[in-house]
Order: sequence, then structure tokens, then C-alpha cells
Amino acid sequence: MKPTIYATFLALAFASGCSNYNAPIVPPPPPPPPPPVATFALFETLGDSVSIAAKLTEFRAALGGGLNAPNSPPADSGRREINWDGVPAALTDVDTFPANFFNANSKRGAVYATPGTGLRVDSTNFAAVNAGLAAQFTAFSAKKLFMPVGSNQVDVTFRLVGTDTPGLVKGFGAVFVDVDRAGSTTIEYFDVDDQRIAIVTAPNHAGAQLLSFTGAVFQAPIVARVRITSGDAALTPTITDISAAGGGTQDLVVMDDFVFGEPRPLGADAQVTVGNDFFRSVHNGSQNAAVDTIAAGARITWTWSAAGSHSIQSTGIPPAIFRNSVVMSAAGSSYSVRIFNPGTYDYDCAVHGAAMTGRIVVK
Repeated sequence: MKPTIYATFLALAFASGCSNYNAPIVPPPPPPPPPPVATFALFETLGDSVSIAAKLTEFRAALGGGLNAPNSPPADSGRREINWDGVPAALTDVDTFPANFFNANSKRGAVYATPGTGLRVDSTNFAAVNAGLAAQFTAFSAKKLFMPVGSNQVDVTFRLVGTDTPGLVKGFGAVFVDVDRAGSTTIEYFDVDDQRIAIVTAPNHAGAQLLSFTGAVFQAPIVARVRITSGDAALTPTITDISAAGGGTQDLVVMDDFVFGEPRPLGADAQVTVGNDFFRSVHNGSQNAAVDTIAAGARITWTWSAAGSHSIQSTGIPPAIFRNSVVMSAAGSSYSVRIFNPGTYDYDCAVHGAAMTGRIVVK
């Protein structure tokens, strides 16, 4: 039995030695920074047409540039506006307002959709829908107001003006009429991946029939779509607002002016090769540091060219950070982030530190 015991002991000692001999030490990745957020300036007010007009002036200034006229070609800056009042009579007071009217007929780069049954531009304060609403709503600009049919939600998707090419805007805001209940009326903002990046809530009043404005302006054009929830419910022939005499159960809210940044093209994504031991920009060949310049809202993807333990570790100072990857080792592995805010974002590999570095310049 002695040879057997000796052989077993020798094998265990050999295995123990091999497990520690020149074994690479791979540190665990640090905890990731908070997920990236899209920072924005909030604009909101509640009041009469004078106070709404003043806030709109601030909002327009934040968007930058001037008002680009309907049907003018895509521009590099500025804004577009929709106030419904120029909609032809044949398309007013009907439930079949064309979803692409403001990108095909009066070109402004906005296409509509609703989970309801249609869209309506109304010149009667919606009394044609429900006679009890005749005194419920007060328009901000001229007479016509807007509301989806059969729903209280409408999506606005942006296009390069007059084309089918997706566009991104820097900001979007809307005027709402008669917001009674806190939280009933919101605008949600979505990126090109259809991920929600922000939500704002229209201010509500207590008793008086006032106008509300709310909107967000981001640091760069990153918004591909907005979803507007206008009050608690769709308008019907019998529904009553909660502020009306006799008291309804739903907050009924309709819409007036929309103001948004000029729809701009999507920025090109960037690709980085991860090798042993380097980061290399596919676009320009820069390596350790790999340096890539992208537009805000664009995506950067790292792809492992060969087997090897590496990670993507953001090393910047907040807010110039992004979410880290875990350590990955298989050839063909990839990791992606989309960065919304302009700035310079440095990174390295958690395994190799300063031996593998990169930089993303976001404009």
C-alpha cells in the first residue's frame, strides 16, 4: 500500500503546486457606476396664455436657433412648431386626421400614432364630441385643439423633415388644457432603441380652468419618440370631467401647441476591437489609447478578437461615466453602451489597467 499512498500524495502535491505556479491573478471587476442617464432641463408652468407664452419663449431659446418654416428642408438646428390652427377645414372636426399630415402635407418631421381609433383636430372645444364639454376647454393659440380618438395617449415619432428617415430631436414640449389631477398628464421620452430616457409631468391646477406647459430639453438630439398621456381617459359623448358641475370621475385633458427641436440624423456607431492586450478603434486604428468620436446618443461596441480575459471599465469622473462590463474571455464576445451626454469618457480593462486604455469623445 505504501507506493499507492506515496503516489497519491505526490499527485496531490503536484496538483497543488501547478494550481499556483504562475497562475494569473484576475481581479474581480469593480462595482459598475450608475447606469447612464440623459440629463435635461425641465420647463413647466401653469397659468393663462400670457404665462404660457413666456415659458414657451424660454423653451424655444433652450432649443436654440430659429423657427424653421413648414415644408422647409431639413436643417442643422432650430425648431419646428405645430399649433393645429392651419389644418384645412376638410380635416378638422373629423376623427380621421392623417397620422403623417405633419410630415407629408405640412412637413415638420412629426408622425403620429395612437392605441385608439384615430386622431382629431377640433374647432368646437370638442362640443361636437360631447355637448357637455363646450365650456370645459380654453385654447392657447386661436381656436383648434387636438386629441386622439378612443384613447388618451398619442405617440410622436420624429423623421428628417419630409422623409422616412428616422430623426432625433433635442427637446419636446406641449401645451395642455385643463389638467386637474396631479400626475394625469405626462410626456415620456424614448431613445432610438425605444428605451425610455425621461418623463415629465404637466402641472395641475385646483379648480380654475388653466393652461399647462411642460417640456424637456436635452444636451443634444437624442429623442426618437415621445409618448403623451393626456389626462385619465379618452373623450366620449357621455363622459364628464372631474371639475364639471355634478362631478365626473376622470380628468379630461386636451392638447394645444407642440414645440420640438429640428429632427437630426442618427449619429454613426463606433466599433472597438479588444485584443491581447489592446483596445483598437476600428474606425481610425488608434490603439492604447483607442480614441473614438461619436454623436450623443450613438452606440459604441467592443468585440473580442481572440480569447483572453478583458473587461470594459469606465474610469472617468462623474458624470462622464458609463456602465462597466464584466470580465469576458471568449473570442467574439461583445459589449455595448449608448452614451447620451456630451463629454469625454475614459476607460481601461479591469484586468490589465493602464496597459489597455481607450477614450470616447461624445459631441
